[in-house]
Amino acid sequence: MQYSRLRKYEERRQEKKIFISILGIIAIFIFLGVFGVRMLIGFSLLVDKLRGTPQQQITQQLILPPELDPLPIATNSATITVSGKGQAGMTVIIYINDTDINKTTVDKDGSFSIPSVKLIEGTNTISAKQTDDKKNISTLSEVFTVVSKKSKPTLEISYPSDNQQIRQDQNIITITGKTNDEANTVTINDRLAIVRSDGSFSYDLNVPDGDSVIKIVATDTAGNQITIERKINYGK
Repeated sequence: MQYSRLRKYEERRQEKKIFISILGIIAIFIFLGVFGVRMLIGFSLLVDKLRGTPQQQITQQLILPPELDPLPIATNSATITVSGKGQAGMTVIIYINDTDINKTTVDKDGSFSIPSVKLIEGTNTISAKQTDDKKNISTLSEVFTVVSKKSKPTLEISYPSDNQQIRQDQNIITITGKTNDEANTVTINDRLAIVRSDGSFSYDLNVPDGDSVIKIVATDTAGNQITIERKINYGK
């Protein structure tokens, strides 16, 4: 009899534990249903703000840098036209020496052109980026270096001197001189002379009998020129 009572008592205790456990599980599910989803959403939004949403990352990857048309290595102008290709509707930003200088919108055909971009005297690095209306921006384009130079090259003529009388058997004289840069072009009566690494040059010129004028022109890479003329008189 006593054993039967103890057994019933233990059964009631077990039933009570099971009931309490079921209530606890139900309470946990209710808590997760009410607060857990909100917590997960809030955490997800925080991560998105810190790292950027996948959609934003994809948009940034789709913005390619613009393609600039080739530019001259030097110019004697204070401005230059910068043109190229990009994505229609986007904004192209032109940089001179890493400074934001000009902006324009890419046309429907994917082309753009900015005339009269101001240069500084000396070396100019020119590059570009493009951006959309969401402020996503591309990486930097190819970088071009353009030298803006207004000063003329130097030119010295060693031989002949002005108004020199030349007496020799052959009608060929050697014109010699020097310019300040081996990259300069030197012509003698419109014929190209070879400029050496130190800037010196020489050219064998056929001259007529009597009076003649020799025209020597030095031109730098920016297009600046200096001209010297030598009047001579040739005779045997």
